[in-house]
Amino acid sequence: MTTDGKDKTMPYESPTLGDVMRLLVRNEEHANRTLSMVPSETAMSGIAKLPMMLDAYHRYFFNESDNPDGWHFRGAQHLRDLEMGLTVPLLEELGRADYVTVRPLSGLNAMTLALATLGGEPGSTVVTISPDLGGHYATPQVAERLGLRVEFLTGDDPHALDLDHAAELLGRVRPTLLYVDQSHCLFPLDVASLVATVRRVSPGTLVHVDASHWLGLVLAGVFRNPLDEGADSFGGSTHKTFPGPQKAVLLTRNKEVERRIRETQDFMISNHHFAATISLGISLLEFRDFGGADYARAVVAHTRRFGQLLTERGLTVVAADRGYSAGHQLWLDPEADGVPAKVASDRLFAAGLRVNFMAGLPGFTGQGVRIGLNEATYQGLSGEDFTELADVFVAAVRDTVPADELARRVAALRTRTPYGAPLAGDSPLLQDALALCASSLRTVSPDALPAPVPAGVGGGTR
Repeated sequence: MTTDGKDKTMPYESPTLGDVMRLLVRNEEHANRTLSMVPSETAMSGIAKLPMMLDAYHRYFFNESDNPDGWHFRGAQHLRDLEMGLTVPLLEELGRADYVTVRPLSGLNAMTLALATLGGEPGSTVVTISPDLGGHYATPQVAERLGLRVEFLTGDDPHALDLDHAAELLGRVRPTLLYVDQSHCLFPLDVASLVATVRRVSPGTLVHVDASHWLGLVLAGVFRNPLDEGADSFGGSTHKTFPGPQKAVLLTRNKEVERRIRETQDFMISNHHFAATISLGISLLEFRDFGGADYARAVVAHTRRFGQLLTERGLTVVAADRGYSAGHQLWLDPEADGVPAKVASDRLFAAGLRVNFMAGLPGFTGQGVRIGLNEATYQGLSGEDFTELADVFVAAVRDTVPADELARRVAALRTRTPYGAPLAGDSPLLQDALALCASSLRTVSPDALPAPVPAGVGGGTR
């Protein structure tokens, strides 16, 4: 804390670019030795990150129809097909949708677009999921700021809706939109039964499913597609179980819904981050061609197994009687084991494991620890790796083994081969990518640079 009362996070009085670089290097070195087990985060491949470094990052893209008279912003003209011929068709294929939009910038931005588009005029009623059942904290706030009234679906079980209550509420208020938004979720809601209830008691209500946490599992066919369950649209963020950029998408088979989304998005999202859209296309291509379905199935299997491994070692894991989880999340109650959630999180962080502790998890009176096996699976862990990970995890929570020793064991697990397209040192793809990176970083013309010093002369190479 400085003398003026402000937090001082930068360890330098007047940071230089060199200081910034040192902090970035330090963070990368730390990240490469640790495992993120935060369920709302997943890494993506280096090749998918590449567009963020290039000219495309700076450009607008509006001419989706490739109208010759429509190139009012021309910077993305040569890359138009990477959105319209790669990202969009792959989303339609994997999402089994007739129409998609890649405009949303994040899950919350996609939520705002969906509510603004489908929620109706100010004063209309939307129904969403109670926070007691894992509904997203921001949904009612966003809806109310758009002038919408909000009602909640509830249930006695933190993991299942009361369909009788849903029928009564929906039939009574006849909402414009039912927005299904599980943010804290171990088991997906029964979308088919919920849609059938809506069609019976309030047939004019649209149903949108926010599948942010499940998106990778849906696109892989491991979870049922909400459109197949009768929903009018679904979507969400692309960086939780799907290993893509921090962005979001919306998908539908309903032409009228698609028309309304396009009319609304033009006034809510101008720059939709064209480079991230290309990154999403690369991630989708990798997902389709390099084992996305295998990755998604492994996420589910590893999550259930890890829940069992932690239980066998004496930690309290929620929903053990139901198989722990249907997806990528596990919820732990370390306070039931005598360790405050924040203390558990601190100990795990010191051991090289990043987790998510919080209040408000359904069924919890205090704070819990929420973890995900999605990124550990992405990083290539398998088989007995998870036995070792469970041993490290429990030892860290209980503080029975020195943190530096546990951190070394976690770093050893990070030597596995991550999911995605293989890029060996002699790969032409890798060489092209490195050349693009070098070109994007250079600010001095190559002609102005001194001739390189031959290897071994004067210490010119290191």
